[in-house]
Amino acid sequence: MARPAVLRRIAASVDLDRAPLPLFARYPEAHWWWRTRRIPWTFYRYVLFEVARASFLAILAVSVIYSAVVTYQTVRSGIQLAFIWPFLVKTFAYPLFCSLPLSILFGVTLTVGRLVADLEVAAARSHGASHLQLYAPFVALGLFATGLGHYLNGQVVPEIHYEKKNLEQYIVRQLENLGSGSNRTILLPEGGGSLFVGAYRGTYLERVHIDLKRELQQTFVPNVRDRLPEDLPESVTLLALEGELEITPDRRGLNLHLRGVDILIPEKISGTKSGHDSFIQKFSISESLSIPLSFEKRRRNTKDLDNRALGELIAAQNRRLELQPDDSGAARSLRSARAEWHRRFAFTLSGMTFPLLGVTLCFLLNLRSRLVPFFAGNTVVLVTFYPLMMVGAYLARDGDVPPLVAFALPNLALIAIGALLARKAWER
Repeated sequence: MARPAVLRRIAASVDLDRAPLPLFARYPEAHWWWRTRRIPWTFYRYVLFEVARASFLAILAVSVIYSAVVTYQTVRSGIQLAFIWPFLVKTFAYPLFCSLPLSILFGVTLTVGRLVADLEVAAARSHGASHLQLYAPFVALGLFATGLGHYLNGQVVPEIHYEKKNLEQYIVRQLENLGSGSNRTILLPEGGGSLFVGAYRGTYLERVHIDLKRELQQTFVPNVRDRLPEDLPESVTLLALEGELEITPDRRGLNLHLRGVDILIPEKISGTKSGHDSFIQKFSISESLSIPLSFEKRRRNTKDLDNRALGELIAAQNRRLELQPDDSGAARSLRSARAEWHRRFAFTLSGMTFPLLGVTLCFLLNLRSRLVPFFAGNTVVLVTFYPLMMVGAYLARDGDVPPLVAFALPNLALIAIGALLARKAWER
């Protein structure tokens, strides 16, 4: 038999006449700042989890597509996947500087659009939720995205961008492990063309076909180069019966020794009806021909420097201009460095402006369709931020507008639009 005290506790627990505790505290209008005293952690966890899940899927999709494209282009250019897979793993994080804020915008508009369509936001408002309480999780999410974007744009992305420029460093490793086979294409350094081999055994090559671009045309030995026309076209073709690869001791380049070489030089014919006719001049070389190829690492430009190095470059160019005010080279370098600095911070701040504008549009478009806020929010951002970024890049590079002002335009436009829409949403 149950004790009376236990029965009283059970009766109290099922008391239907007792008013339920509200999810959000109600506070008088005169003291609006008290409205944020009670924090609805359950609501915040629910919203942030849904946004994080949708954003993660969007980021994953963008990174996978970008990595697949880079892998295809790299393998097609003649570099084996087995030698560059560590770099391809890093490229997974490269598009995050632009995909992170955009993916969070996707997650915010999808999640809040569903909450609005299912009347969950209306239910929260009816239980005393203020606009500050509803905006709080998205402000926290924006701060997190801004901090993460600052680290990615300043540390991770520049290093990956520099490694991407120096993919040719992997070619030396690849050439040391050619093995044997047939029909192989190998990328030449500095965008100088491509090397096609009909058959190969180690470093010994047969039926060599080289499309040599202008960047590497001066690598012919001088006595052969003097026997060719003075003005060579953009691309010439070298055909050799056999050849051999010799990797330099410092492993920063190689010498390509060719025998039985024919040099094919196209020359346009003027005065024809089509205007595109040409004939091929053939120069046969009886002696051996050597082509030195260098795989030196390229110098870092402003996009390859992390934030610390970029700041040091700006300071150094400022000191240089103080000593030599008429130094045009230092002025161009300083303008380029400042433009890159402010471009990075524009993308960093978009981690805050994107989600806040998206959630404001969702609150304003109080419709039963959950996809309308999604398309509206993303359309406003895409037609505002990215065109203004292109305009800002042009003004910072070629115009008289300071880079700070030029790259502040995209986020200022989103802030202005968001403030206008937030005012209308709060008045409802």
